[in-house]
Amino acid sequence: MNLSEKIKKIRADNNLTQELLAEKLQVSRSTISSWETGRSYPDLEMVVEICDRFNVSLDFLLREDEKMVRKLNFGIKQKRLLTVLVIILVVLLVNTFVSKIPFKANPNSLEISNVKMVRDLSYNGGDPNRDWNTTINLTVKSKNLFFKPIGDDMLVFNKNGNLSLQTNWTFSILNIFDIHRFDKADQSVLIDENVSNEDITLKLHEGKSNKLISFEIYNINN
Repeated sequence: MNLSEKIKKIRADNNLTQELLAEKLQVSRSTISSWETGRSYPDLEMVVEICDRFNVSLDFLLREDEKMVRKLNFGIKQKRLLTVLVIILVVLLVNTFVSKIPFKANPNSLEISNVKMVRDLSYNGGDPNRDWNTTINLTVKSKNLFFKPIGDDMLVFNKNGNLSLQTNWTFSILNIFDIHRFDKADQSVLIDENVSNEDITLKLHEGKSNKLISFEIYNINN
């Protein structure tokens, strides 16, 4: 006896018409008719509802109806897949939002390379539209798999030729697929003309290490 026959038997044993059974289960009469003729099946929640309401076991309803069991298993897998897809979608949406927010980069997770510094020794301030006489070009790379530096957010702090760099980075789970995770940065700074090239130092701002960053330096208008 398959599920459709068992539902029909349960209805008959309880002296219910299709209309009355439909009312108890809060479905339409045509739905009951479809179940009893095998054109469709109740979902798992409804099967449990029938078991509870008419005091029959789940094993009794589903035993011998392999087609129904396969359908229920397929439905459960669909729900699980849908749940996984929804979770992935939510994570991607949150990631998209968070990836647009810059964070102060951890200096200990950055690598600075290819530093080139150009000094214009003919200029040392006085022009309100130009407060720099030295340009710094470099490559900044993140050691962290999920963070990528923002070159445009680079800042240079200067104290008597002791330069320190600070930059922001962004978080994204998709950065893990970016094998480079680096950016080019250009920054300008005003260095007193009395500071010689040999006295200029460069390091990462607020880093735990005082390790200096090597650079190449060029003069113009000497």
